Amino acid sequence: MKVLVINTVRFKLNGISAVIKNYYQAMDKKNLQMDFVAIDEPSDEYRSFFEESHLRCYVFHKKNIVNYFCKILELCRKEKYNIVHIHGNSANMAIELFAVALGGVKVRITHSHNTATMHPFMHNLLWPIFSELCTTRLACGEDAGKWLYRDKKFTVLNNGIQTKDYAFSEEKRNTVRKALGIQDDEVLLGHVGNFIEQKNHSFLIDIFAEVHSENPKYKLILISDGMLMPIIKDKVHSLGLDDAVIFLGKTLKVSDYLQAMDLFLLPSLHEGLPVVLVEAQAAGLICAVSNTVAKEADLTGSSVFLPIDSTAPWAEAVKKLGYKTRNREEDSTNNIALIKEKGYDIEQNADKLRQIYVNACEGR
Repeated sequence: MKVLVINTVRFKLNGISAVIKNYYQAMDKKNLQMDFVAIDEPSDEYRSFFEESHLRCYVFHKKNIVNYFCKILELCRKEKYNIVHIHGNSANMAIELFAVALGGVKVRITHSHNTATMHPFMHNLLWPIFSELCTTRLACGEDAGKWLYRDKKFTVLNNGIQTKDYAFSEEKRNTVRKALGIQDDEVLLGHVGNFIEQKNHSFLIDIFAEVHSENPKYKLILISDGMLMPIIKDKVHSLGLDDAVIFLGKTLKVSDYLQAMDLFLLPSLHEGLPVVLVEAQAAGLICAVSNTVAKEADLTGSSVFLPIDSTAPWAEAVKKLGYKTRNREEDSTNNIALIKEKGYDIEQNADKLRQIYVNACEGR
């Protein structure tokens, strides 16, 4: 069974790339060949992953859309894949679908990871082609599926995680906080997400400025990078918050830093079912989340959903929840049990995805 996986966002430390990697690592590889297409040079972390796993990753630069289309078409004709699995956020995946259809691939799977797009005109223009060429529809959650597929049937494939990697450890928490210079009486707020418009960092800084002005014991750590990072750094500096905000950059050790946090913030403009929110819950964190995020993402009842038209509810929630006394180890243990029970353990979902591949091939 030959499968080509196409990632329509860059292979770097982001949600979609993490999902692709997690599923490959957990999947039974027997009688399975899996290749990958990247739309730009993968980050160092993902380049190492492909090399160490002895995987083929074809880099077809999407900036030249005609060349990108032709490269995918040629690859499919040459390799004769049984399945192409395309991960993305919108009906713009019609570009890849058309290329692989012309390349002779019969099973064309699309995977929805969001509930909105930054390119609505192209999304609506291409949707009829997208809908016609897609043969198997997957989504990370109900909202993401209904948004992309409308009235078409789809299958929800949960963004599973390796739950044991996120189990709370007091020792690890103390080690990481010490390395960051966070004192025992300080409250560390945290966020993980690329510095792009969707993640709403500017609003997040406004929230933090409000709570920090009342109590300087609050600190904030921002994990990842992106094109808007310099703008957010400038804003932090202009507000005099340089000593209170930590720009960690990208890291493969997100699980370690979740241990160090006291409260997780996700004020995104839109999301499907963000894997980082599942990770944060597994680490025993209470999460303050924008009400634009799918409610099904609250797997453990430990999330608070808030509007993004005002910082006031967020500031109040942070002050109320950040200092809440609780047993993190117990919360983490209970949350992991709920996450597994609700089907978000990676092994469960990797088996489900492999069976989807097998059934799709047999159906053709």
